[in-house]
Amino acid sequence: MNAELTPRELSDMRDALRAGAQRLHPAGQRRMQIIAASVAFVLVAGIGGAAVATASLVGLGIDRGTLATPSETPRPTPTLSPTPEPTPPAPPAQGVLPFGGECENALDEAAVEAVSGIDMMLSDYRWRTGADDVLGGIDCVWVSDGVYLAAITHLHAYPDSVVGNDLREGTPTGCVGVEGGMECTEAGSVDGTWLVVRSFGSEVAVTEAAVEGLFTAASERLAEHPAASPATRTPQWWRLADCQGLAASIDPAVYGFERVALLAQSSRGEPTEQMEGIALFAEATNWCDLHFTSGSGDAISGEVVRIGVVPGGAITFQTALDAADARAVSVDGAQGAVIVPGLNRYEGSESVVVVTDGVNILTLTPDFSRDAAEAAPLAAAVLGMMHP
Repeated sequence: MNAELTPRELSDMRDALRAGAQRLHPAGQRRMQIIAASVAFVLVAGIGGAAVATASLVGLGIDRGTLATPSETPRPTPTLSPTPEPTPPAPPAQGVLPFGGECENALDEAAVEAVSGIDMMLSDYRWRTGADDVLGGIDCVWVSDGVYLAAITHLHAYPDSVVGNDLREGTPTGCVGVEGGMECTEAGSVDGTWLVVRSFGSEVAVTEAAVEGLFTAASERLAEHPAASPATRTPQWWRLADCQGLAASIDPAVYGFERVALLAQSSRGEPTEQMEGIALFAEATNWCDLHFTSGSGDAISGEVVRIGVVPGGAITFQTALDAADARAVSVDGAQGAVIVPGLNRYEGSESVVVVTDGVNILTLTPDFSRDAAEAAPLAAAVLGMMHP
């Protein structure tokens, strides 16, 4: 049906519908009139409505063929960005170690044996605390093989910048008789690296000239590797441990005791102290001995725990993870923790808990009688007290 009807056509249609309604039979006439009237109204209204709508669209200049049922515009799905994980602190820039960080590059074992007059072997650390590494130094020791400590040769090399004049000038050189034999030392600065070679052994074998020969050999090999330099300190490096503060703040109950007191603490040492103490002297590390006790009188019991700190020492944490007999331990708040054998290079020693926050190193050395894993709560407590 054409919806576009003229007023005249609409009027004719209404008349036709009305006439048809009047020709209905009398029976049920009223009822049929109502029906007819209703039909007429619907048709006329529908036709009229279509006409009105058509007229409106024509008046607006809209093509009806282009109309479509409106659809709801889909809402864009928001893109969820993942919550970024916290970035762990980056380890400090590692220093450059002399001899490429390898004792084997400093001296040949055969040369060491020629000076000692006995079979020798390199006795390296089982792992490294990082104290020497942050200084850019190396600490090597060879010991007699087959005869317990009949001969020992040390080699130390550190950047001049971390070796103070008091230590440099106080390091003894030459030979001196000691219990069990002779000890000879040669030391000096070689192209910006402070180098010390010291040998102990029989008076017949160990001589000043022989040790000077080892020093010369090591000096020549220094040039085969990049010059030593210390690590770059960052704002994330801890301060050294405040031993008095730790003893006053730690709850002894975390280690199963009633009391805790400071028993001893490290010091920088004397300038004439042998080079084994250079990391302490240069303040690259320190330690505190805490004495935990319970009971009283004859029933008193106690244990000593050594706590060590190496600011920036995490650069060597992997050596602890790789150490023989290392076993993992969980320490709250730590980025990593492991139990490893002690660092005595001459004989066995107690286990050590090594903890890192990703930048620094914390060590706890419990008593021999204690399983080192039981020190984990104490390690967590101390870790929470450390700060730059």
